[in-house]
Amino acid sequence: MNSFGSQLKWQFVLLQKNSIIAVSFAVTLMYGLVLYFLRDINGLDKLVVALVLNDPSVIGYFFIALSIYIELKHQILQAIFVTPFNLHHLLISKVISISLIGAVCSLGLAFSVKGFDFNIVLFAIGSLAISVLSALLGLYMLTFSDEILKFTMTSIPVFLVFVNLPLIQYLGVLELGVVKYILPIQGSLDLIDYAVSGTTVNFVYAVVSIVVFIPLFYWMAFRRFSSKIVHQ
Repeated sequence: MNSFGSQLKWQFVLLQKNSIIAVSFAVTLMYGLVLYFLRDINGLDKLVVALVLNDPSVIGYFFIALSIYIELKHQILQAIFVTPFNLHHLLISKVISISLIGAVCSLGLAFSVKGFDFNIVLFAIGSLAISVLSALLGLYMLTFSDEILKFTMTSIPVFLVFVNLPLIQYLGVLELGVVKYILPIQGSLDLIDYAVSGTTVNFVYAVVSIVVFIPLFYWMAFRRFSSKIVHQ
């Protein structure tokens, strides 16, 4: 197994050891049961999309920060930092591992309501992209705080804009017009909406949005993490 594959394996081990995988699945199971018993009500697709938007974003954003704070507390990362490690491998493996968990959980929510009656591929791409963007934003924001409580407090306005603004636009509470197209998760949200409800979507915009924002968020997270956590 190459170094990246080995790093990815250890990230799953650490997530399991820190109970993050178990907590993620438990929360998803609770949401899934609620959706299952509500599956016959009208307008459930919007509720599914709203929960799917929140579930992988919360897992990606908060749980990657939680895992890093735990590893810093137990001096796991400090020990890694003095070795000839590859920071790109470390960050990408962390983002991929937590994002895959987020995507699997969001698929579980969709299966609980839609069975197999939705576009699984586009749904998986959209939810995975949301998880990746959320995890990268979480990586960036954790560099401004030295503990999880401060991180949570400083994250409230950021998370509201990142997730809730496109959500209230999607629910029709607020009309943002063309402004919505510059929101980082709008393209992913469109894919999920299309996959579940068949709503018309601009696939070019959705793909370009994901392709542009993920590298941009990674660049921001890498620079901040390198300077404020690794080389502080």
